Amino acid sequence: MSNHLGSICDVKGDKISFFMKKDANLSFGQIVRVDSGGRSFYARVVNAQSKSTLETGEQLREAEGKETFGPYSCYKNIEAILFLEKRAGKVRSPTFNPNYMDKVFQTTQEDSAVLKLGGELQIGNFRSGESMLGNVGIDSDAIPRMLGMFGMTGSGKTNTELIVNAQLIDHSPQTAGLIFDFAGQLLEGKELFNVGLRDHPLFHSKVCFYSTKAGKMRVGLRTLRPEKLRNLFSDITDPQYRLAQKIYGQLGEEWIEKVCEVWERNGPAGVTKLVSAHKGTINALMQKLTHLNPALFPPSPYSFIDDVIENISQGVTCLVDISGITAEEQHRIVCLTASGVANHYKREWERNYERWQLLPTLLITLEEAHEFLDPARERTIFSSIALTYRKYRVGLNAVTPRPSRINPDVFAELWTKVIMKTELKADRDYLTKNTPYLEYSDTELKMLDIGEALLISEPKIRFAVPVKVVHYADYLKTREKVDYRLPPSKTFEVMGKKLKQLQNAGKSLGNS
Repeated sequence: MSNHLGSICDVKGDKISFFMKKDANLSFGQIVRVDSGGRSFYARVVNAQSKSTLETGEQLREAEGKETFGPYSCYKNIEAILFLEKRAGKVRSPTFNPNYMDKVFQTTQEDSAVLKLGGELQIGNFRSGESMLGNVGIDSDAIPRMLGMFGMTGSGKTNTELIVNAQLIDHSPQTAGLIFDFAGQLLEGKELFNVGLRDHPLFHSKVCFYSTKAGKMRVGLRTLRPEKLRNLFSDITDPQYRLAQKIYGQLGEEWIEKVCEVWERNGPAGVTKLVSAHKGTINALMQKLTHLNPALFPPSPYSFIDDVIENISQGVTCLVDISGITAEEQHRIVCLTASGVANHYKREWERNYERWQLLPTLLITLEEAHEFLDPARERTIFSSIALTYRKYRVGLNAVTPRPSRINPDVFAELWTKVIMKTELKADRDYLTKNTPYLEYSDTELKMLDIGEALLISEPKIRFAVPVKVVHYADYLKTREKVDYRLPPSKTFEVMGKKLKQLQNAGKSLGNS
């Protein structure tokens, strides 16, 4: 049975007001149901006022103890915005509004089913006041429609990232993730709750980890053709790009190594003997090429990006830990990797559609997204992914505490938004002005608790759903351990004996 919360006292357009019963409990953003004849309306609470039937002057005199008044009423006036209507078993946007004195009820499990909030990629639970009503999630077809996760530091973004990517792993090979971890937290969950993706039961079969610390993150110079320079250097000019093409045409795949040798020996004059170009253009391009970190960009034909593409194509999520390198190097690795993977999907769609259909739906998780999507900076591959890669089943998850710094054109393409506690007014204003169904939610955004969020996922969820995001540590407790059927490991004693035998054999060979 629904709890009766109050009765309608005023209706105007899509805004309703109702008197709240004295024993009822409500919270900002809570979804309520209004029964009106043969229809039910659903609305979100956006404001509350405490009032009395006394005039202002009478209230002041009573508060000062100057005069006592006869019987009067105190009441709580609640404002809510309509967003759905159910009539004859069909749910749609409201075609009308409820009547005066229609009764308002708290939502129930049955209402949760009506709202159709459950998706295959579960994020959390539907919050209705202090109650949790059913699962809330998104479908895999929401991934290419792009996602955004916004909230101040400490609001629960990292936990939400872990939950979403854990769901991608669970649904492999239909889905896969490419995750860029700027702080090095997602593998181990350090500084959070000491559980991360490495604790997922499918980690050893469905996740591949790359890190500079493990020496697995290398992009060979011989894999860098001129067209990749636009992802390496966001400020490269057209003359510099054309110069790189000329040099590549003369020197082949070892063009960077060879032109750098020429530059070190003879400077710009040596380069002009290879190709004709303006001295300033040569200097600008060579300053870029000679400052590539050899630990990340060695003279080699191997690139870890090819390995990432192969793994993702098989439904394996790739976690790329870029902590411990400079911001410039992070920018280069992230843009190169994302470009390589996204363009692989694009090429397969264009050249081999049947093979493209077998690829998993991909979600690229980009932390610090404002650094790559700021309209005041040069455009990166991530703007292109958000704007044009939907048809290739490549999605972007833009994670940032500063949504106001995301290009408005890109922000408009993020059809799924998970919005957490946001204290900075500029960011709240940006969110409420540029997100449908959040026009009246400024107060709610700054009052969300840690781990609470509002979810919008168009076209399926066309309103802001209050969600309690599942705690990743609790999620892991619900997952059964996976038996990889590995043979039992030998004892240290047995392995020690075997190691001594090998050492003695080596010594005898050396003596002979």
